[in-house]
Amino acid sequence: MKENFTTAWSEDSIRFISTPSTFAHSNLFYVQEIGHFHTLPGYFTEREGLDSYLIAYILRGRGQLTYRDNSYSLGAHQLFFIHCDSHHHYATHPLEPLELLWVHFHGSASSAYYKQYAASHEPVLQQNNESPVSTLLRQTLQIQQQRNAATEFLTSKLLVELLTEIVLSAQQIGLSESDKPDYIDAICQTLTSRFTESISLDELAREHAVSKYHMAKRFKQYTGFSPHEYLISIRMTHAKERLKYSEMPVSEIAVTLGIDNVSHFINLFKDRTGDTPLVYRKKWQRPR
Repeated sequence: MKENFTTAWSEDSIRFISTPSTFAHSNLFYVQEIGHFHTLPGYFTEREGLDSYLIAYILRGRGQLTYRDNSYSLGAHQLFFIHCDSHHHYATHPLEPLELLWVHFHGSASSAYYKQYAASHEPVLQQNNESPVSTLLRQTLQIQQQRNAATEFLTSKLLVELLTEIVLSAQQIGLSESDKPDYIDAICQTLTSRFTESISLDELAREHAVSKYHMAKRFKQYTGFSPHEYLISIRMTHAKERLKYSEMPVSEIAVTLGIDNVSHFINLFKDRTGDTPLVYRKKWQRPR
């Protein structure tokens, strides 16, 4: 790890270092460091090689972030979300020092949340006045200073809320229900009602007179799935129902779902549930 920084912050700034329990380290989201800084001119932090995730929310002032060789301006009501393993440098503006809330965290599915965020947005994300991010960071900071038996669970809960808010906010930029193309709901209905059929992207695109690439991109933006994954999800849901509430052989279930190759069905099912169809059936069916 490489780190260089100045301690140019006011006396009323807060910096709290936390050491998680073995349980929290293995099972929960946990805080490594958290704080509320009123920075002074000359403040900066530069580091790399730290296995930690950082979310910082700008309350006021201006600054600059450099991350993975790209530079971003920082201003009020913006946040940045980065993985500190990569080289980064952030600094305050000499005339308008930053006031920021920040948290270094790790644990549980931190990397998955970060990858989901990074796949849909740049590190810096603008927030509106109704954003709960600053409130969640303040609550997390407050809980760290009142440690008791509930602290680690409440901390994990707040970090999940924080990450969920940020990831959804990043994914939904530029998206609104009023602008959603009509064909999104129509395709969902088609795939739901005709899940036993083999329906290609080309067929869906022709039906709605739209480019298949544009259609697939917009579909995923609004549903979180590609059309193919959406169809597979519906098929697996029906497969679970048949496995739980019928004695239908696995090969027959595959055919009723529109999957002719039983080995392919078994692989699809295991990839999405962690169990083969027979193991799933054994777990969920009542003993006879």
